[in-house]
This record gives sequence, C-alpha cells and structure tokens, in this order.
Amino acid sequence: MDIFRILSRGASLKKSKDVTTDYALPTSKQTQKQKHKQENLLHQVEKETDFFHTKKHESKNQKVDNKQTEDHEEEEAPKGEEEEIPPPELTTEEDAKKFRNLHKSKVTGEDIPIPIGSFQDMIGRFSIDKKVLSNLIDNDFIEPTTIQCESIPITLEGRDLIACAPTGSGKTLAFLIPLVQQILTKQVAKNHGIRGLIISPTNELAVQIFQELEVITRGKKLNIAILSKQLANKLNNNIIKASKYDIIVSTPLRLIDVVKQGHIDLSKIEQLVIDEADKLFDHGFAEQTDEILSHCSNPSIRKSIFSATIPSSVEEMAHSIMKDPLRVIIGHKEAASNTIDQKLVFTGNEQGKLLAIRQMIQEAQFKPPIIIFLQSITRAKALFHELLYDRLNVDVIHAERTPKQREEVIKRFKNGDIWVLITTDVLARGVDFKGVNLVINYDVPQSAQAYVHRIGRTGRGGKAGKAVTFFTKEDDKAIKPIINVMKQSGCDDGFSEWMEDLGKLSKKEKKQIKTNEIQRKKISTVPKVIKQKRKQKQDMIAASKRRKQEEAEEEN
Repeated sequence: MDIFRILSRGASLKKSKDVTTDYALPTSKQTQKQKHKQENLLHQVEKETDFFHTKKHESKNQKVDNKQTEDHEEEEAPKGEEEEIPPPELTTEEDAKKFRNLHKSKVTGEDIPIPIGSFQDMIGRFSIDKKVLSNLIDNDFIEPTTIQCESIPITLEGRDLIACAPTGSGKTLAFLIPLVQQILTKQVAKNHGIRGLIISPTNELAVQIFQELEVITRGKKLNIAILSKQLANKLNNNIIKASKYDIIVSTPLRLIDVVKQGHIDLSKIEQLVIDEADKLFDHGFAEQTDEILSHCSNPSIRKSIFSATIPSSVEEMAHSIMKDPLRVIIGHKEAASNTIDQKLVFTGNEQGKLLAIRQMIQEAQFKPPIIIFLQSITRAKALFHELLYDRLNVDVIHAERTPKQREEVIKRFKNGDIWVLITTDVLARGVDFKGVNLVINYDVPQSAQAYVHRIGRTGRGGKAGKAVTFFTKEDDKAIKPIINVMKQSGCDDGFSEWMEDLGKLSKKEKKQIKTNEIQRKKISTVPKVIKQKRKQKQDMIAASKRRKQEEAEEEN
C-alpha cells in the first residue's frame, strides 16, 4: 500500500478512537465481515506508519502461529549439532593489513595496535568488563563496526586518537566502550571527581550520547550525568556536588558557565572525548573548546576527537593539544556513506523547489520518514507552513524552540507520529534516526562538511537511504563541493555533466560560500493577486493608524 494513498484517503495517525471516514470504526449495524476487514485495514495503516519499528503489531492469531512455528523448529533441530562460527581473531600484522585493505581503513602513527575482530576479542586482550559486553549484546550490538575495531584497542592502550568515519558508522560506541572500560578498571576513592568528559556541539547529540552511555553502563556502579539546565542549576546552587559523578556529557557553553562559577572541577579528567570535532574547532566554538581544554590540567589525560569530516586545519589543531596521536580514517575524509543514493536536482528558482516536492509526492518518491534541511530559521518556518497547508504530517525544529519542545518533536518523529521533519543545521550532526528514508537539502549547504553531516541522517547502520539536493541558478558555485563529495562516494550518476562543468572554485570563493548565506526569495506559492490584496489591506491598516495618530496630535 502506497503511504501517500493512505494520506489521500484521509487516514489518521492519532492513537485515539476517532478515525476519519475511510477508516471509521465499525458500528453496531455493520456485519462481522465488515468489522474484520476494517480492523485489518487499520492495523495495516498503523504498521506502515510505524517507520522506526517502535510498536508491536502482532495479532493473537500471529502469536499462536509464531509459537507453533517455534515449537516445531525446536522439535526439528537436533540438539548439540549446531556449530557456532567463532568470531574472527586478528593476531598478527598480516591480519591487520588484510582487515584494513578489506574495510578501506587507514591508520597512521607510531606503534599501531592490531584491531579487534569481535567484541569477545576484547575479553582476552583487554579484560573487558563482562557486564558491559552483556549490555552490548542485549541491545543488539553483536559485532563491532570498522571504526570500533580500530579505535577501541588504540584507546584502551592509552593512546590519543584522531578518528574520522562516515555518518552512521558507530562512532559513539567507538569512544564510549573504551572510556567506560578504563574508568571501571582504575579504582579511585568515592567522590573522587569527574574522570570522563564528553563534549558535543548540540544538546540533541549530547542527549543521544548519554542514552547510549546509560545502555552500556547498566548494572555498573558508575555515576553518569548529562549537564542539563536543571543539573547546572543544582550544581550552581550547591544542591548537589559534581564530584559525585564519574562521567559527564555536556555542550561547551553550559559546561564553561558551571566551571567558571567553581562548581565543576576538570583537573581530574582522565578521558576527554570531543565529538563532532570539526564543529567544535570551528569559528564560534573554538574559543569555548580552548577554554575547556585549559581547565583539563591532568598531565596523564587521554584525548580523542571524532567526526565524519576532519579538515586538515582541524587535524593541525588536534596535534597541538595531543601527545603522539594515532590517526584513523575509514573511507574518505569527506565522503558520505556508500549506502546513501545521492542526487542533485536543478529547480530553476525558489518556486521550483516546492513544485519538485509536490512532484515527488505524485510520483511516490516522497517516502516517509523524511528530514528536510534549510539554511535559516525563517525559511524553515515558511516551508513548515507551506507543507502544513498541503496537509502533510509535518513539524519543525530550529534554535528558537526550547530544548523541551525539540525533544518532544524528535520523540514524535521517532514514534512515527510525524512523517516529515523540517529543520536547520541544528539537527545535522550526530543525531541518530535509524529509519530515515530520505533527506532533502531544500537549500544547498554552505560546505562539503555540512553536506556530509546533513545527508548522514539517512543510510545509517548499513541501511539504504536517499539524499536529494535542490539547487537554483544562485547556487552555481555552491554545488561544486557537493559534486566532489558525490564523486568520492561513488554517486557519479547523481548529477549531469553540465553541473560538473561549472568550473573550479578559488579559495576566496570557497570562503565566501562558507561565511555568507545565499540571499534567496521567500518561500511561498501564494498567488500574486492574493499577495496584492494582503498588501492593500496592510497599507489600509497602516494609513488608518497614521490618521488616528495625526488626529490625536492635533487634539493635543
């Protein structure tokens, strides 16, 4: 069943009993056959709109059938004859070389550790905590990804690390597992102080990191926290002490505020992780990151930086704050995941973008869940109202919404209650939506790095995804970096030859694109006649106000 056929027929995603005409609940006058048919139809609608598979849809009959199948399989399978395939073990430099050639990973530096072949491999080599391992397996983290195989042994051997891997490749666990293991291994006095610190550029990403941290530390006596606004207030008012926590996840500015007031001591930090490092070392964040580093004064501190894109300038800065770091690059430094089908679409002008979306809907290419990125809050709001007018199930996230509002929208999107999420670059980094089918760059991103992070919201964890980037005649220079990323990612068929012939960019032009937003016309499909009537009405109201003001002044 086409999802937009459901939409056109008036299906409701609300969980209440009120359902629109085509899916009205059966009345007492209907036959049992009609009731059964409509119940099945309602079940199908709910199942098709459960994008992230958060709900259970099995009927009683299905459960009985499944139970019978399981019983039958148990009877058929002879005991003791199943042979488990042992996980791969990498023990020699030759093994490591084959592994890196196979997975296109490049590791540079002195005394490079051999990668792990499985999570179980960590038991013998690093005495990994069995409860942490059990938590991983219980949450379907069965085998490590390439970045995890490379970075975990490097970190567990106490080395500083610069790691670059595609979006959705498991970077969060790549730094969480060794961080937790090292803190568990080293015994310290109670209320010793914060030992692990993870910095991320956005609150949404910080929340996600903390949730994964909760998963792998379940059942362990570790005090972990996310530095939320509420916790910051409690620390600043001396309601609780920061020294009770072992690991803290935070955004830079909030952490600096509490540190400056003397309520968090960073001098005992043993493990520092900077996630989305290219963002945190970029203009606007660089000073904040530097401020945090100045307070992390433990001489034996170990540092890691992670991102999907790490430019040379960021690497230089990282080397200046690290001791003999190892560098891990999975794939290309500025390439998107090869599971993402990328496409460039020329729309002519701003109106063409809205027409392109409506055409995608008509041609069944608009398959939820979908994220649409725009360059500014004003434009995100405008598109939200346009698509709301088109009766799409849509919501919007931007920096003007409160963290609580943003958290609620993300929750509803993950639950399938929202089909289309409109946003700015506030959601471009790190946030993990495992089931997003399509990302639309309504406005061309200002850099190759921004593009990689935006489209990285789809095609995560090895799943297929699609990314479409609209561009107009104003974007003729801005698309050149996008085309370069597409080439490195193997998406040569996603753009036409004439797009590639737009010419190379000078350094000055690249800088201008990154620092200056392209001036665009307003997003609107309101006919000119209606616009003129609105303007006339506004002019009349303004003239009336002026007259009243003049009359009041004459009376005085």
